[in-house]
Amino acid sequence: MEIREDKAWLLQSRINPFPVSGALTLGDGRIAFTLDEDAGEESVDWLEKELGIDIAALVRSGQRVVAFDYALSDCAVTWPITGGGAMMIVRTPGGRKWVVSYDYPSGGAISQRMSLFAGRTKAREWKKALAEAGA
Repeated sequence: MEIREDKAWLLQSRINPFPVSGALTLGDGRIAFTLDEDAGEESVDWLEKELGIDIAALVRSGQRVVAFDYALSDCAVTWPITGGGAMMIVRTPGGRKWVVSYDYPSGGAISQRMSLFAGRTKAREWKKALAEAGA
């Protein structure tokens, strides 16, 4: 049963983001991030290295690319204050930290502020959904 799915961006890090677009999904006791069609047009070198696959080619060919998919019981989710309330970190059993943002990390002050407000709203909804899912 799917509880929640939202547009989000997977970031290389909080400082050096190189955002990759996709969908963050919570359902059946699992949390997952699946890339969308826009990911084939973005700089995905860091993620290709991490996953060991040619992401751009797979996305352009219409294949579904899952960056991560974990049981909630196997990972920890935190909400860094430096993310302005619109970012979460999923720590996995192997020690990998996946940084997920609900707003696109843009450079413009006005667009970033508007995006941050929307991201904070999604983050509150995700916190509630994760709590309901037992995370």
